[in-house]
Formats: sequence, C-alpha cells, structure tokens
Amino acid sequence: MNAPLPWFIAGPLIGLLVPALLILREKQFGVSSSYRFIGGVLLPKIPYFSYHKDGDRWQIQFALGLILSGFAAYHVFGAFDAVVVQPVLDYEKLAMNIYDVKNGLQFFLGGILVGFGARYANGCSAGHCIMGVSQFATSSILATVSFFIGGLIGSFFINPLIF
Repeated sequence: MNAPLPWFIAGPLIGLLVPALLILREKQFGVSSSYRFIGGVLLPKIPYFSYHKDGDRWQIQFALGLILSGFAAYHVFGAFDAVVVQPVLDYEKLAMNIYDVKNGLQFFLGGILVGFGARYANGCSAGHCIMGVSQFATSSILATVSFFIGGLIGSFFINPLIF
C-alpha cells in the first residue's frame, strides 16, 4: 500500500468512531483530554489538574493506541508515498530546515503550549469539529467556524505576505 486512504473512506471511518465511542463506551472522542490526565498525574497540586482521574485513564490508553497503531501500520503497509505538489517556493528545502533535530526543543515546547491551549479551550480543533458539532454544541460550532475563518485568513492573507 503506497497511498493513504482516500478522504471518502477515511472520513466516514472517523465519523463512525464518534457513535461507536458514545454507544459502546459512553465516552466522547478527543485526544487533548489525555493532556489533562497526564497533568493530573505529574502536577496534582495545581487545581485544574486536581480531579478524580479514574474515569479518564482510558484517554491515555487511547492516545498511546493511536501512536502504536501508526507504528504498526507503517510496519505492516510500509511508508506512504508523499503527494508531489509543484510549489511556488522550494517547500522541500524549507521542510528540511524546519524539521532539523536542532529544532526539537522548539517543537517540544510548542507541543506543550498547543496541548495546554487545547485543554484551556475544552478540546482541540478535531474534537470540537468531530465530536462537538455532531452533538450540536454551540461552543463547538462557533469554534469550528472560527477555525475555518482563521484558516482562510492565514491561507489567503498572511501566508502570501510571508512567502
């Protein structure tokens, strides 16, 4: 297998995960909740992380399962071929510079900040868009609209100024 699943297969599979978790486990889909669980284990004295964690233990197992299944899929199916796009600029060279090992600390700190922001917003963008919108949560619908507006502004106005 040299290509990722097409959107019309992968999308419904993700969509089926939402009702499966709700019906079979009475749980909501979301990965950023595992940050709160980890914070509760590492920093239990901070009020936000001081809560009854027993019900959230499954979230860290879910997050680890996502990581391990990615490794398993790689070893079973092999690496996926990258989609080749003819960019205006040399993005390949840019990507090689960005993903250099010397930037590891920045990525680590950025990941911590993104995780904190996702928890502060009561969920990440995927959780709001997939789980929250499917439950007609007003906050998730507003968040999803905001994500799309921010993406459009970044793509059409900010990105051209940078590149």
